Amino acid sequence: MKSKQNEQEKQYQLWLHNLPGIGDRTIGRLLCLFGSAQGVYEADDKKLEQVIKKEEIRKEIRRFSAGWDLKGAYERLKECGIMFLTYDDMAYPDRLRKLKYPPYGLYYLGSLPRQDQVAAAIIGARECSEYGRYMAESFAGRLSGAGVAVISGMARGIDGIAQQAAVNKGGATFAVLGSGVDVCYPASNRKLYDEILMSGGGILSVFPPGSKPQKRFFPERNRIVAGLSDLLLVVEARQKSGTWITVDMALEQGKNVYAVPGRLTDRLSDGCNLLIRQGAGIVLSPEDLLQEIRVLRNRQGSGGIGKSGDEKVFQGEIRENEPEKGLLSCLDFVPRRADEILELMLKKEEKTEISEVLAGLTRLCVEGLAKQEGGYYSSLACAEGDNMF
Repeated sequence: MKSKQNEQEKQYQLWLHNLPGIGDRTIGRLLCLFGSAQGVYEADDKKLEQVIKKEEIRKEIRRFSAGWDLKGAYERLKECGIMFLTYDDMAYPDRLRKLKYPPYGLYYLGSLPRQDQVAAAIIGARECSEYGRYMAESFAGRLSGAGVAVISGMARGIDGIAQQAAVNKGGATFAVLGSGVDVCYPASNRKLYDEILMSGGGILSVFPPGSKPQKRFFPERNRIVAGLSDLLLVVEARQKSGTWITVDMALEQGKNVYAVPGRLTDRLSDGCNLLIRQGAGIVLSPEDLLQEIRVLRNRQGSGGIGKSGDEKVFQGEIRENEPEKGLLSCLDFVPRRADEILELMLKKEEKTEISEVLAGLTRLCVEGLAKQEGGYYSSLACAEGDNMF
């Protein structure tokens, strides 16, 4: 239970984080000078001038403070079920605390990512292809089922698809918004927003409740997505897109970046293929990424990637599936959709699932044994008249 003194300081911290015209670095300088949020609140204009030089900003702060209800604002926040943390709180995520400039305040609904659970950010194009959708579902579903927390921005396309797949698998997923946590953006993902909370995940933001999404908010949202993750996976992206902002931030934070390859003629795969050319890790299946996670965990030890309290990721959960073994017998010169190929395999009593089929098809395409056109797959061997069976 929080002490009365802590509750009072929390009220001042909420006020400080909502001050107009100042950012996290200025907040940091104010706290260094005055010792606490309450100390900042009680400082006169002359003392504030030591940090805030512009008189118009100090005037705006005085106007804002005159209309701010310290206790009432904090109580209303709690009534909405919104939690507010600063980097002084024990519950503040350690991954964010390690950033060069950790955000002073963090709001969340639901829960926070566990520090002892591996977390992977999955991001990509908003206007994704059917291939991108399959890959996002495949990777997110498999990782989530293996105990990895999925972090993303709940945007349309790859982000939302990945988080929905994690929810469907009963895993933990956490959405970082470029708005207040009480503002569902995009509105079309309202169902996903609710399901994330009902499934034990969380909705997080560094912007105060009620904040509407703004273009200038999204780079900071992307920085937090990268910051909360141990590694970053790009499923599908154009060469020039917002995905690159998150990639750059992940690299600046020292995170490993991986990409799912795509066809050279597909503009939606240009970004991923370029990332691979520049040195990003190439993953052809969820198992590839789980193996990478295990390597990273072993290399970094307890001081690096999150220690998984449930060891599913690292003890027998990484399966050596080879769906291509039966896939080739289900491919010929007539292009088929992945779900049609899955149906053929099941009829042959090949125990598999759509994610494994898609991973196997990707490997066959990379190896030059199959080709993909749109959402359809066919055997190159058959097309060339080579009888492999």
